[in-house]
Amino acid sequence: MKYRERLPAAGALLLCAFFVSAGLLFLPYPGAQYDELLFLNGIVRPEVAESWIRLPWLGRVPTMQMEYLGTLKALVYAPVFRIWGFTDWTLRTPALALGAASILLFFLLLRRMGPAMAALAAAALLATDACYLLTSVFDWGPVVLQHLCLTAGLYALVRFSEQWQARWLFAGAFFAGLGVWDKALFLWILGGAAVGAALVFPREVARVARNRRLAGAAVLGFVLGAAPFLHYNLKSGFRTFRESAKRDELRNAFLKAVVLDRTLDGSGLFGYLVRESPEGPPADLTEREKAFLGAGQRLGMPRQSWQAPLLVLSLLAAPLLNWRTRRRRVALWAVVAIAVAWAQMAWTRDAGGSVHHAILLWPLFHLQAGLCLAAALESWNRTARVLALVVFGFCAASNAAVLNTYMAHMIACGPWHVWTDASRMLVQYLEAQPGRAAFAADWGILHEVIFYGKNRIPMIGDADGLVLRAAEDPQAAKRLEEALADPRQLFITFTEGRDVFPGTRQKLIAFARERGYQWRSAALIADRHGAAVFEIHEFTR
Repeated sequence: MKYRERLPAAGALLLCAFFVSAGLLFLPYPGAQYDELLFLNGIVRPEVAESWIRLPWLGRVPTMQMEYLGTLKALVYAPVFRIWGFTDWTLRTPALALGAASILLFFLLLRRMGPAMAALAAAALLATDACYLLTSVFDWGPVVLQHLCLTAGLYALVRFSEQWQARWLFAGAFFAGLGVWDKALFLWILGGAAVGAALVFPREVARVARNRRLAGAAVLGFVLGAAPFLHYNLKSGFRTFRESAKRDELRNAFLKAVVLDRTLDGSGLFGYLVRESPEGPPADLTEREKAFLGAGQRLGMPRQSWQAPLLVLSLLAAPLLNWRTRRRRVALWAVVAIAVAWAQMAWTRDAGGSVHHAILLWPLFHLQAGLCLAAALESWNRTARVLALVVFGFCAASNAAVLNTYMAHMIACGPWHVWTDASRMLVQYLEAQPGRAAFAADWGILHEVIFYGKNRIPMIGDADGLVLRAAEDPQAAKRLEEALADPRQLFITFTEGRDVFPGTRQKLIAFARERGYQWRSAALIADRHGAAVFEIHEFTR
């Protein structure tokens, strides 16, 4: 391979290095978040798994944590935690590495469809995309394995389209099945991809269906990848679909469209991952942090990237610009896949209305942008080609500027309370209370205490719903009364006004007082900015 031909590949590796480096800068600021730690039950509390299989020498192995969430991430992380323990670095560095692998695979699949420079420019947009990077480093959703399965599956199918070898079709189907096992919401993307393939590639689909070897490879690959998910649903009467197939109201589709727009422009995590305004000055600013704040001020703290109009325009322009090329059908397929996948998000109740749902469409929008640029680099004159590359470079720089704004907010305002760094101080407080147990009364506390406490602090595993259910559920009320009667228990809530489940703090205190308990606020746990986030309660008679 000639030196010039190696440059785009080297550039792709540099983009992966940028992605990892930028993620590492964000990594230590927020505390671990509840959804980020959902997989932890598969490691430290496997007995609460939704489904199991029995394997020789291993005994009962959890396969599904919830009706829509598999244990794939737990299997990936179990050896990491076993060797290096429970830390922010062991939690987030692997997610970053998997996110970088998705970017590299995205570059490789686009490079097989057009000029390497187009693939590199589209990968640059993806690597600097604020919502893609931040949802990856904190694996909020979770989404990292979803993206990896999607990009790996697409790469395998591109290779299959070139060579028609069963092994590549098997690999593509296997990654599709693996994505479904990881999280059933992958069926949104898979459904869109399947409808797109049927409409745009009917002859190829029919050829595979008629060929026993190819059809067998596709079926076998998917069944192997999704085997735990399929086993669970066959055993439970397809509970995943019974629980999630509920139609949402039409008016909510507009709200979900707004979320998609905010994900495209990068602004969707302001006010959720980071606070919009400070609640106190940060302690001990470093020179690097001062530099980020200064850069943000000079740039004007941009919250929206110019990437959004480029991606929206590319979605529809890609088929037109590639109409006379072999990429036309790929571009048409992507339009259908995105439309059908998002329609399922809009249709499903209690899903599709958050950034960690919309981001599952990534990198299909960036694929369209790459296809547009490929057509431009092959058919436009030199001046137009340079201008197109400048536009992509400008949008990538705009992405980076939005990332800097997130960093400035993280430093100056701090993370929102469900991502609070105070969870680390909370565990330090609990560890200094020997012989005590912790009762996490609200959502967003339990898994954090388990993680930072290295599963050593006694906890009630489902405590975070008991307070709200106690008024209507006699069993929940009985369990809450038993916890109140235990003198070891320290009850943890968010401070007044920060409840995730509305009214949790007041309902806990009222429930205890009605039964003759005296309440005492034992401690307030503050974050780096001095804002009290957690409150420790004691109840005595």
